[in-house]
Amino acid sequence: MWDLREAAEALEAELLRPRAPFEVRGACADSRRIQPGELFVALPGQKRDGHDFLAEAFARGAVGALASRDPGVGHNLILVSDVKKALWDLARWRRESLDFVAVGITGSFGKTTAKELLAAALSTTYRVFRTPESYNTEIGVPLSLLSLPADAEIGVFELAESDPEELRRLCELLQPWAGMITAVGPAHLALLGTVERAADTVWTLAEALPEEGVLALTWDFPELRARVERCDGFCLRFGQTEEADFFPREIVDDDPQGIRFVAETPGGAVPMKLRLLGAHRAVLACGALALAWGLGVPGKVAAQAMAEVPPLPHRLELREAPFGWILDDCFNANPVSMQAALRTLVRLRLPVKIRAALLGDMLELGPEEGLFHRAVVEAARRLGVEPIFAFGPRMSAALAAMGGAGLAEEGDLFRLVSAVRKALGSGPALLLIKGSRGLFLERAVEALSAPEEKPGG
Repeated sequence: MWDLREAAEALEAELLRPRAPFEVRGACADSRRIQPGELFVALPGQKRDGHDFLAEAFARGAVGALASRDPGVGHNLILVSDVKKALWDLARWRRESLDFVAVGITGSFGKTTAKELLAAALSTTYRVFRTPESYNTEIGVPLSLLSLPADAEIGVFELAESDPEELRRLCELLQPWAGMITAVGPAHLALLGTVERAADTVWTLAEALPEEGVLALTWDFPELRARVERCDGFCLRFGQTEEADFFPREIVDDDPQGIRFVAETPGGAVPMKLRLLGAHRAVLACGALALAWGLGVPGKVAAQAMAEVPPLPHRLELREAPFGWILDDCFNANPVSMQAALRTLVRLRLPVKIRAALLGDMLELGPEEGLFHRAVVEAARRLGVEPIFAFGPRMSAALAAMGGAGLAEEGDLFRLVSAVRKALGSGPALLLIKGSRGLFLERAVEALSAPEEKPGG
């Protein structure tokens, strides 16, 4: 916990309507999700202004608020001229007051899965804090720092990689001692331009580590292997290849209960079982195993802890549906994760006759986006996925060009949902739903998971 009065003093700000208690247990910028004892951060937005929700935040138990104006409600308002800047200044103040080992995780994909696996492994030996959900941006990371308990020994932070300057600032704020780079690939190319530039961006984390620090580095990408000589810290390599220090073999990925494999490590073979789906998760688990080992956690101990990590919401999460099952992977999408999800769709050992996919646009891919979308449809056809349903102008254009069973729908998601429901009938079927975050395909997941209403009640 930290004290609101000390925070206001650190910001050289006025504390309006002071009232005990002053102890803060965390920070939140969403009035709908705030917990008792937290500081509400009233950020201005393009559509909504956090100041308009101060009353709701206090009704839910906020102990104070960081605000740039006083709407006349609440207490313990830290009044500043720029809320976002003050959030960063407050997080920096809090970071300097804490003594913990900061671990940063970045990469084009796999960050959240790696974070959850690593945090579980480290929790066997240390008091561990991890960022909630995907709090990896210039808003999420400062909020997470303000929520880190004073007795935490290790903090595991996910760091966004779509903007090199943002990642540099996040590293300066976090001051990581250890880190993991999960992957580099065709994600955010509209912002980064090339995979080579994406590699430069994620390497920012490696450059931020001290000489005595530890880096777990994926060894599956030549763009990253070429940079390893520039790593000043202790580098542990993980990947699919046997050239890595940590790699999986004997992967069993068709069990709907989760994957099994053997992780080869410098300390010997470690049998592993996860409740997660997808063969590519075995590589991420080897990365978590590597960094946990570098921080003093034995491989077998780490493996036992990782076996308890539950399936992550909207990330290859298997859900029951009236027609059979939905493979919900709608949190985000890029060309590599699309291919991995399609392989998982056809590999799972389930009693189904139909393996179908509802595929949404992949955003921020730059001028080659058409090629990337066509490659996904080609891969789905090659794997025998049918029918295919496309949502969004990019995936719809790709499906229309390829032909075959299914439907392309640019903008009406619920028309597409009706078509999916009709095509799958009573099944038994397994449907993959995947697309970029901006499409909000969880709407389709929820609609298709619900029992179909019968006419006449």
